[in-house]
Amino acid sequence: MRIVGIGLTLFALSSHAEAEQLSFPEVWKQIDSASLSQESSRLQSQALGLATERSTRHWEPRIYLDARMYQTSDPGPTFIGVLEQRSLKQSDFDPDAINHPDANLFTRAALGMDLPLYEGGIKSLQTELQKHAERSQELATSQIQLEQYAQSSLSFSSIGIIEQQLRKIADLTTEMNRLRKQYELGDKSNPVGYSGLLGLKLLATKLEALTLQYRAQSDAYYAMLKELGLKSTNWTPKIKTSVAFVEQYLGENRRQTDPEPSYHLQSIKEQGKISEGSAKMEEARFRPKVGAFAETYLFNGTRDTANGYTAGIYLQWNIYNPSDVGTTREASLKALAANKYAEATEQQERTERVAHIIASKSYKENIALLTESYKLLLEQSKVMETLFRNGSVNVLQLVEVLNRRSDLIALQGEAELGLLKAASQSIVKERFEIAKHLPAGTKD
Repeated sequence: MRIVGIGLTLFALSSHAEAEQLSFPEVWKQIDSASLSQESSRLQSQALGLATERSTRHWEPRIYLDARMYQTSDPGPTFIGVLEQRSLKQSDFDPDAINHPDANLFTRAALGMDLPLYEGGIKSLQTELQKHAERSQELATSQIQLEQYAQSSLSFSSIGIIEQQLRKIADLTTEMNRLRKQYELGDKSNPVGYSGLLGLKLLATKLEALTLQYRAQSDAYYAMLKELGLKSTNWTPKIKTSVAFVEQYLGENRRQTDPEPSYHLQSIKEQGKISEGSAKMEEARFRPKVGAFAETYLFNGTRDTANGYTAGIYLQWNIYNPSDVGTTREASLKALAANKYAEATEQQERTERVAHIIASKSYKENIALLTESYKLLLEQSKVMETLFRNGSVNVLQLVEVLNRRSDLIALQGEAELGLLKAASQSIVKERFEIAKHLPAGTKD
Protein backbone atom coordinates (compact mmCIF):
# COMPACT_ATOMS: atom_id res chain seq x y z
CA MET A 1 0.00 0.00 0.00
CA ARG A 2 1.30 3.49 -0.87
CA ILE A 3 1.71 5.36 2.39
CA VAL A 4 4.43 7.90 1.48
CA GLY A 5 2.04 10.80 0.90
CA ILE A 6 -0.06 9.92 3.94
CA GLY A 7 3.08 9.65 6.05
CA LEU A 8 4.17 13.11 4.97
CA THR A 9 0.73 14.40 5.92
CA LEU A 10 0.95 12.88 9.40
CA PHE A 11 4.44 14.39 9.82
CA ALA A 12 3.18 17.81 8.66
CA LEU A 13 0.25 17.65 11.05
CA SER A 14 2.50 16.77 13.97
CA SER A 15 4.82 19.66 13.03
CA HIS A 16 1.90 22.08 12.86
CA ALA A 17 0.77 20.91 16.27
CA GLU A 18 3.96 22.47 17.65
CA ALA A 19 3.61 25.66 15.57
CA GLU A 20 2.27 28.95 16.85
CA GLN A 21 -1.47 29.38 16.49
CA LEU A 22 -2.57 32.72 15.05
CA SER A 23 -6.04 34.21 14.86
CA PHE A 24 -7.17 35.99 11.73
CA PRO A 25 -7.09 39.48 13.35
CA GLU A 26 -3.44 38.85 14.27
CA VAL A 27 -2.60 37.85 10.71
CA TRP A 28 -4.54 40.76 9.19
CA LYS A 29 -2.85 43.27 11.48
CA GLN A 30 0.55 42.26 10.12
CA ILE A 31 -0.57 42.34 6.50
CA ASP A 32 -2.47 45.62 6.79
CA SER A 33 0.45 47.45 8.39
CA ALA A 34 2.97 46.12 5.83
CA SER A 35 0.92 46.74 2.67
CA LEU A 36 2.99 48.60 0.07
CA SER A 37 0.06 49.03 -2.31
CA GLN A 38 -2.03 50.67 0.42
CA GLU A 39 0.85 52.96 1.34
CA SER A 40 1.36 53.94 -2.29
CA SER A 41 -2.33 54.74 -2.70
CA ARG A 42 -2.39 56.77 0.52
CA LEU A 43 0.60 58.82 -0.66
CA GLN A 44 -1.26 59.55 -3.89
CA SER A 45 -4.24 60.68 -1.82
CA GLN A 46 -2.01 63.02 0.17
CA ALA A 47 -0.56 64.47 -3.01
CA LEU A 48 -4.06 65.08 -4.40
CA GLY A 49 -5.05 66.64 -1.08
CA LEU A 50 -2.23 69.16 -1.43
CA ALA A 51 -3.29 69.86 -5.00
CA THR A 52 -6.86 70.47 -3.81
CA GLU A 53 -5.69 72.85 -1.11
CA ARG A 54 -3.56 74.71 -3.63
CA SER A 55 -6.43 75.03 -6.09
CA THR A 56 -8.62 76.76 -3.47
CA ARG A 57 -6.23 79.75 -3.52
CA HIS A 58 -7.05 80.68 -7.10
CA TRP A 59 -8.63 83.99 -5.98
CA GLU A 60 -5.44 85.12 -4.29
CA PRO A 61 -3.23 87.52 -6.26
CA ARG A 62 -0.05 86.41 -7.98
CA ILE A 63 2.87 88.49 -6.71
CA TYR A 64 6.18 88.44 -8.52
CA LEU A 65 9.62 90.00 -8.46
CA ASP A 66 11.52 90.58 -11.70
CA ALA A 67 15.16 91.76 -11.57
CA ARG A 68 17.69 91.91 -14.37
CA MET A 69 21.01 93.52 -15.24
CA TYR A 70 22.02 93.80 -18.86
CA GLN A 71 24.45 95.57 -21.18
CA THR A 72 23.31 96.53 -24.65
CA SER A 73 24.16 98.62 -27.71
CA ASP A 74 20.79 97.93 -29.31
CA PRO A 75 19.11 101.24 -30.27
CA GLY A 76 15.67 100.33 -28.96
CA PRO A 77 16.50 99.12 -25.42
CA THR A 78 19.13 101.85 -25.09
CA PHE A 79 16.67 104.64 -25.91
CA ILE A 80 14.01 103.09 -23.64
CA GLY A 81 16.63 102.77 -20.91
CA VAL A 82 17.30 106.49 -21.09
CA LEU A 83 13.58 107.16 -20.84
CA GLU A 84 13.20 104.85 -17.82
CA GLN A 85 15.99 106.79 -16.09
CA ARG A 86 13.89 109.94 -16.72
CA SER A 87 17.03 111.66 -18.03
CA LEU A 88 16.27 112.26 -21.70
CA LYS A 89 18.14 115.25 -23.26
CA GLN A 90 17.69 117.23 -26.47
CA SER A 91 20.92 115.79 -27.77
CA ASP A 92 19.55 112.26 -27.44
CA PHE A 93 17.35 112.93 -30.48
CA ASP A 94 20.33 113.09 -32.79
CA PRO A 95 19.67 110.42 -35.46
CA ASP A 96 23.26 109.18 -35.42
CA ALA A 97 23.25 108.88 -31.59
CA ILE A 98 19.94 106.99 -31.73
CA ASN A 99 21.06 104.64 -34.50
CA HIS A 100 24.55 103.98 -33.14
CA PRO A 101 24.46 104.25 -29.33
CA ASP A 102 27.38 103.31 -27.12
CA ALA A 103 27.08 100.16 -25.01
CA ASN A 104 25.24 100.87 -21.76
CA LEU A 105 24.79 98.89 -18.55
CA PHE A 106 21.27 98.92 -17.14
CA THR A 107 19.68 97.42 -14.00
CA ARG A 108 15.93 96.99 -13.60
CA ALA A 109 13.97 95.58 -10.65
CA ALA A 110 10.18 95.29 -10.66
CA LEU A 111 7.58 94.14 -8.13
CA GLY A 112 4.20 93.25 -9.58
CA MET A 113 0.81 91.78 -8.82
CA ASP A 114 -1.81 90.04 -10.97
CA LEU A 115 -5.28 89.67 -9.42
CA PRO A 116 -7.93 87.57 -11.26
CA LEU A 117 -11.40 89.06 -10.92
CA TYR A 118 -13.36 86.76 -13.19
CA GLU A 119 -12.10 83.68 -15.06
CA GLY A 120 -15.29 82.25 -16.46
CA GLY A 121 -15.62 79.83 -13.56
CA ILE A 122 -12.68 77.67 -14.72
CA LYS A 123 -10.69 77.89 -11.50
CA SER A 124 -13.70 77.13 -9.31
CA LEU A 125 -14.47 74.10 -11.46
CA GLN A 126 -10.85 72.97 -11.22
CA THR A 127 -11.14 73.06 -7.44
CA GLU A 128 -14.26 70.89 -7.57
CA LEU A 129 -12.52 68.47 -9.91
CA GLN A 130 -9.56 68.21 -7.56
CA LYS A 131 -11.89 67.40 -4.67
CA HIS A 132 -13.52 64.61 -6.69
CA ALA A 133 -10.10 63.28 -7.71
CA GLU A 134 -8.97 63.25 -4.09
CA ARG A 135 -12.16 61.50 -2.99
CA SER A 136 -11.82 58.97 -5.81
CA GLN A 137 -8.29 58.12 -4.71
CA GLU A 138 -9.36 57.74 -1.07
CA LEU A 139 -12.06 55.29 -2.16
CA ALA A 140 -9.53 53.43 -4.31
CA THR A 141 -7.32 53.07 -1.22
CA SER A 142 -10.25 51.60 0.72
CA GLN A 143 -10.92 49.17 -2.12
CA ILE A 144 -7.28 48.04 -2.17
CA GLN A 145 -7.44 47.46 1.57
CA LEU A 146 -10.71 45.52 1.28
CA GLU A 147 -9.40 43.34 -1.55
CA GLN A 148 -6.33 42.48 0.51
CA TYR A 149 -8.59 41.73 3.47
CA ALA A 150 -10.63 39.38 1.27
CA GLN A 151 -7.50 37.67 -0.07
CA SER A 152 -6.08 37.33 3.43
CA SER A 153 -9.30 35.94 4.89
CA LEU A 154 -9.64 33.41 2.05
CA SER A 155 -6.03 32.21 2.37
CA PHE A 156 -6.11 32.08 6.17
CA SER A 157 -9.40 30.23 6.48
CA SER A 158 -8.65 27.87 3.58
CA ILE A 159 -5.44 26.76 5.30
CA GLY A 160 -7.44 26.01 8.45
CA ILE A 161 -10.09 24.01 6.60
CA ILE A 162 -7.45 22.07 4.67
CA GLU A 163 -5.73 21.14 7.93
CA GLN A 164 -9.05 19.83 9.24
CA GLN A 165 -9.57 17.76 6.09
CA LEU A 166 -6.05 16.36 6.32
CA ARG A 167 -6.77 15.22 9.87
CA LYS A 168 -9.82 13.35 8.61
CA ILE A 169 -7.67 11.71 5.95
CA ALA A 170 -5.10 10.79 8.60
CA ASP A 171 -7.83 9.25 10.79
CA LEU A 172 -9.13 7.20 7.88
CA THR A 173 -5.60 6.08 7.03
CA THR A 174 -5.06 4.93 10.61
CA GLU A 175 -8.21 2.80 10.42
CA MET A 176 -7.06 1.29 7.12
CA ASN A 177 -3.66 0.37 8.57
CA ARG A 178 -5.29 -1.15 11.66
CA LEU A 179 -7.58 -3.20 9.45
CA ARG A 180 -4.63 -4.62 7.52
CA LYS A 181 -2.76 -5.52 10.67
CA GLN A 182 -5.69 -7.16 12.39
CA TYR A 183 -6.89 -9.31 9.51
CA GLU A 184 -5.09 -11.48 7.01
CA LEU A 185 -5.82 -10.10 3.58
CA GLY A 186 -4.18 -10.57 0.25
CA ASP A 187 -4.18 -14.33 -0.16
CA LYS A 188 -5.10 -14.94 -3.79
CA SER A 189 -6.70 -18.21 -2.80
CA ASN A 190 -9.24 -16.07 -0.98
CA PRO A 191 -10.72 -13.93 -3.79
CA VAL A 192 -12.83 -11.88 -1.44
CA GLY A 193 -9.90 -11.10 0.84
CA TYR A 194 -7.58 -10.37 -2.06
CA SER A 195 -10.17 -8.12 -3.66
CA GLY A 196 -10.46 -6.33 -0.33
CA LEU A 197 -6.70 -5.72 -0.31
CA LEU A 198 -6.89 -4.24 -3.80
CA GLY A 199 -9.75 -2.02 -2.64
CA LEU A 200 -7.66 -0.75 0.28
CA LYS A 201 -4.74 -0.03 -2.06
CA LEU A 202 -7.01 1.92 -4.38
CA LEU A 203 -8.42 3.84 -1.44
CA ALA A 204 -4.88 4.63 -0.23
CA THR A 205 -3.99 5.95 -3.69
CA LYS A 206 -7.11 8.10 -3.74
CA LEU A 207 -6.32 9.56 -0.31
CA GLU A 208 -2.73 10.22 -1.29
CA ALA A 209 -3.84 12.13 -4.38
CA LEU A 210 -6.30 14.16 -2.30
CA THR A 211 -3.58 14.82 0.27
CA LEU A 212 -1.16 16.08 -2.37
CA GLN A 213 -3.88 18.35 -3.78
CA TYR A 214 -4.68 19.79 -0.35
CA ARG A 215 -1.01 20.27 0.51
CA ALA A 216 -0.36 22.12 -2.76
CA GLN A 217 -3.34 24.38 -2.09
CA SER A 218 -2.19 25.02 1.46
CA ASP A 219 1.36 25.87 0.35
CA ALA A 220 -0.04 28.31 -2.21
CA TYR A 221 -2.16 30.03 0.43
CA TYR A 222 0.80 30.26 2.83
CA ALA A 223 2.88 31.80 0.04
CA MET A 224 0.13 34.30 -0.77
CA LEU A 225 -0.06 35.49 2.83
CA LYS A 226 3.72 35.88 2.90
CA GLU A 227 3.63 37.96 -0.29
CA LEU A 228 0.86 40.11 1.18
CA GLY A 229 3.18 40.99 4.07
CA LEU A 230 2.79 38.33 6.79
CA LYS A 231 6.08 38.07 8.69
CA SER A 232 5.24 35.15 10.99
CA THR A 233 6.62 31.72 10.08
CA ASN A 234 5.83 28.22 11.37
CA TRP A 235 2.27 29.03 12.33
CA THR A 236 -1.17 27.50 11.95
CA PRO A 237 -4.55 29.25 11.75
CA LYS A 238 -6.91 29.30 14.68
CA ILE A 239 -10.26 28.45 13.12
CA LYS A 240 -13.29 26.34 14.09
CA THR A 241 -15.50 25.98 11.02
CA SER A 242 -15.85 27.72 7.68
CA VAL A 243 -19.41 28.79 8.51
CA ALA A 244 -18.35 30.36 11.81
CA PHE A 245 -15.45 32.14 10.10
CA VAL A 246 -17.51 33.75 7.34
CA GLU A 247 -20.17 34.83 9.80
CA GLN A 248 -17.62 36.48 12.09
CA TYR A 249 -15.13 38.02 9.67
CA LEU A 250 -17.02 38.24 6.36
CA GLY A 251 -20.33 39.43 7.76
CA GLU A 252 -22.46 36.59 6.41
CA ASN A 253 -24.84 36.82 9.36
CA ARG A 254 -25.28 40.60 9.03
CA ARG A 255 -25.25 40.97 5.26
CA GLN A 256 -27.66 43.59 3.93
CA THR A 257 -29.89 42.71 1.03
CA ASP A 258 -29.27 46.11 -0.55
CA PRO A 259 -25.89 47.40 0.70
CA GLU A 260 -24.10 50.57 -0.26
CA PRO A 261 -22.10 50.45 -3.51
CA SER A 262 -18.55 49.20 -3.28
CA TYR A 263 -15.60 51.53 -2.80
CA HIS A 264 -14.58 50.67 -6.36
CA LEU A 265 -17.94 51.71 -7.77
CA GLN A 266 -18.01 54.92 -5.72
CA SER A 267 -14.52 55.74 -6.99
CA ILE A 268 -15.72 55.28 -10.57
CA LYS A 269 -18.70 57.57 -9.89
CA GLU A 270 -16.30 60.23 -8.59
CA GLN A 271 -14.38 59.88 -11.85
CA GLY A 272 -17.67 60.40 -13.67
CA LYS A 273 -18.17 63.66 -11.78
CA ILE A 274 -14.71 64.71 -12.92
CA SER A 275 -15.77 64.09 -16.53
CA GLU A 276 -18.93 66.14 -16.00
CA GLY A 277 -16.86 68.98 -14.51
CA SER A 278 -14.45 68.82 -17.44
CA ALA A 279 -17.38 69.37 -19.80
CA LYS A 280 -18.39 72.47 -17.85
CA MET A 281 -14.80 73.69 -17.93
CA GLU A 282 -14.79 73.50 -21.71
CA GLU A 283 -17.87 75.74 -21.75
CA ALA A 284 -16.12 78.17 -19.41
CA ARG A 285 -13.20 78.55 -21.84
CA PHE A 286 -15.48 80.55 -24.13
CA ARG A 287 -16.17 83.14 -21.44
CA PRO A 288 -14.07 86.28 -20.89
CA LYS A 289 -11.41 86.69 -18.24
CA VAL A 290 -11.07 89.90 -16.28
CA GLY A 291 -8.27 90.85 -13.93
CA ALA A 292 -6.34 93.71 -12.36
CA PHE A 293 -2.61 94.23 -12.41
CA ALA A 294 -0.02 96.55 -10.96
CA GLU A 295 3.74 96.84 -11.20
CA THR A 296 6.30 99.20 -9.74
CA TYR A 297 9.91 99.29 -10.86
CA LEU A 298 13.30 100.76 -10.08
CA PHE A 299 15.63 101.46 -13.01
CA ASN A 300 19.33 102.29 -12.87
CA GLY A 301 21.67 103.32 -15.68
CA THR A 302 24.78 105.41 -16.31
CA ARG A 303 22.87 108.65 -16.01
CA ASP A 304 20.49 108.23 -13.10
CA THR A 305 18.20 105.99 -11.04
CA ALA A 306 14.43 106.36 -11.34
CA ASN A 307 11.23 104.52 -10.57
CA GLY A 308 7.70 104.26 -11.90
CA TYR A 309 4.58 102.16 -11.83
CA THR A 310 1.86 100.72 -14.04
CA ALA A 311 -1.63 99.68 -12.86
CA GLY A 312 -4.86 98.80 -14.58
CA ILE A 313 -7.34 96.12 -15.54
CA TYR A 314 -7.38 93.73 -18.46
CA LEU A 315 -9.89 91.72 -20.48
CA GLN A 316 -8.99 88.50 -22.28
CA TRP A 317 -11.51 86.76 -24.50
CA ASN A 318 -10.93 84.14 -27.15
CA ILE A 319 -13.43 85.17 -29.79
CA TYR A 320 -12.42 82.34 -32.09
CA ASN A 321 -9.84 79.58 -31.67
CA PRO A 322 -9.98 76.69 -34.14
CA SER A 323 -8.49 74.27 -31.58
CA ASP A 324 -11.51 74.90 -29.30
CA VAL A 325 -14.10 73.93 -31.90
CA GLY A 326 -16.00 70.81 -30.78
CA THR A 327 -14.24 70.52 -27.42
CA THR A 328 -17.47 71.06 -25.45
CA ARG A 329 -19.28 68.33 -27.36
CA GLU A 330 -16.29 66.01 -26.99
CA ALA A 331 -16.14 66.56 -23.22
CA SER A 332 -19.91 66.01 -22.91
CA LEU A 333 -19.65 62.67 -24.72
CA LYS A 334 -16.79 61.61 -22.45
CA ALA A 335 -18.88 62.52 -19.41
CA LEU A 336 -21.81 60.52 -20.75
CA ALA A 337 -19.53 57.55 -21.43
CA ALA A 338 -18.13 57.75 -17.88
CA ASN A 339 -21.64 57.74 -16.39
CA LYS A 340 -22.71 54.78 -18.54
CA TYR A 341 -19.58 52.92 -17.48
CA ALA A 342 -20.46 53.55 -13.82
CA GLU A 343 -24.00 52.24 -14.43
CA ALA A 344 -22.65 49.15 -16.18
CA THR A 345 -20.18 48.52 -13.35
CA GLU A 346 -22.95 48.85 -10.78
CA GLN A 347 -25.12 46.40 -12.68
CA GLN A 348 -22.25 43.91 -12.96
CA GLU A 349 -21.33 44.23 -9.28
CA ARG A 350 -24.92 43.70 -8.21
CA THR A 351 -25.22 40.60 -10.42
CA GLU A 352 -21.95 39.13 -9.18
CA ARG A 353 -22.77 39.87 -5.56
CA VAL A 354 -26.17 38.18 -5.81
CA ALA A 355 -24.52 35.17 -7.44
CA HIS A 356 -21.94 34.95 -4.64
CA ILE A 357 -24.63 35.24 -1.95
CA ILE A 358 -26.73 32.50 -3.57
CA ALA A 359 -23.63 30.32 -3.85
CA SER A 360 -22.77 30.96 -0.20
CA LYS A 361 -26.25 29.95 0.90
CA SER A 362 -26.07 26.79 -1.18
CA TYR A 363 -22.63 25.91 0.19
CA LYS A 364 -23.83 26.43 3.77
CA GLU A 365 -26.77 24.10 3.24
CA ASN A 366 -24.50 21.50 1.64
CA ILE A 367 -22.00 21.78 4.49
CA ALA A 368 -24.74 21.16 7.06
CA LEU A 369 -25.94 18.09 5.16
CA LEU A 370 -22.43 16.76 4.54
CA THR A 371 -21.45 17.28 8.19
CA GLU A 372 -24.45 15.29 9.34
CA SER A 373 -23.75 12.62 6.71
CA TYR A 374 -20.14 12.36 7.85
CA LYS A 375 -21.22 11.79 11.46
CA LEU A 376 -23.59 9.05 10.34
CA LEU A 377 -20.92 7.50 8.15
CA LEU A 378 -18.45 7.46 11.05
CA GLU A 379 -21.00 5.60 13.12
CA GLN A 380 -21.70 3.25 10.24
CA SER A 381 -17.96 2.53 9.90
CA LYS A 382 -17.78 1.42 13.53
CA VAL A 383 -20.85 -0.79 13.13
CA MET A 384 -19.49 -2.33 9.91
CA GLU A 385 -16.13 -3.06 11.53
CA THR A 386 -17.91 -4.84 14.38
CA LEU A 387 -19.96 -6.84 11.89
CA PHE A 388 -16.78 -7.65 9.97
CA ARG A 389 -15.16 -9.04 13.12
CA ASN A 390 -18.26 -11.19 13.67
CA GLY A 391 -18.17 -12.39 10.09
CA SER A 392 -21.54 -10.85 9.28
CA VAL A 393 -20.09 -8.76 6.43
CA ASN A 394 -17.08 -9.32 4.21
CA VAL A 395 -14.11 -7.01 3.72
CA LEU A 396 -15.42 -5.66 0.42
CA GLN A 397 -18.47 -4.27 2.16
CA LEU A 398 -16.30 -2.66 4.82
CA VAL A 399 -13.96 -1.14 2.20
CA GLU A 400 -16.99 0.30 0.41
CA VAL A 401 -17.97 2.21 3.57
CA LEU A 402 -14.43 3.53 3.95
CA ASN A 403 -14.50 4.58 0.31
CA ARG A 404 -17.68 6.53 0.85
CA ARG A 405 -15.96 8.31 3.76
CA SER A 406 -13.10 9.39 1.51
CA ASP A 407 -15.58 10.69 -1.07
CA LEU A 408 -17.42 12.58 1.64
CA ILE A 409 -14.17 14.14 2.89
CA ALA A 410 -13.48 15.43 -0.63
CA LEU A 411 -17.02 16.77 -0.97
CA GLN A 412 -16.80 18.48 2.42
CA GLY A 413 -13.53 20.14 1.47
CA GLU A 414 -14.96 21.33 -1.83
CA ALA A 415 -18.05 22.79 -0.16
CA GLU A 416 -16.17 24.53 2.67
CA LEU A 417 -13.50 26.00 0.40
CA GLY A 418 -16.24 27.05 -2.01
CA LEU A 419 -18.09 28.86 0.79
CA LEU A 420 -14.93 30.73 1.81
CA LYS A 421 -14.24 31.77 -1.76
CA ALA A 422 -17.81 32.92 -2.46
CA ALA A 423 -18.03 34.88 0.81
CA SER A 424 -14.65 36.58 0.31
CA GLN A 425 -15.52 37.54 -3.25
CA SER A 426 -18.90 38.98 -2.30
CA ILE A 427 -17.54 41.53 0.22
CA VAL A 428 -15.49 43.35 -2.44
CA LYS A 429 -18.73 44.00 -4.34
CA GLU A 430 -20.14 46.22 -1.58
CA ARG A 431 -19.07 48.87 0.93
CA PHE A 432 -17.83 46.38 3.52
CA GLU A 433 -16.51 48.04 6.69
CA ILE A 434 -13.62 45.96 7.99
CA ALA A 435 -13.50 47.53 11.47
CA LYS A 436 -17.01 46.31 12.30
CA HIS A 437 -15.92 42.69 11.92
CA LEU A 438 -12.70 42.82 13.89
CA PRO A 439 -12.08 43.02 17.66
CA ALA A 440 -11.57 46.51 19.09
CA GLY A 441 -7.97 47.64 18.78
CA THR A 442 -7.26 45.79 15.55
CA LYS A 443 -5.88 48.18 12.92
CA ASP A 444 -8.07 48.40 9.83
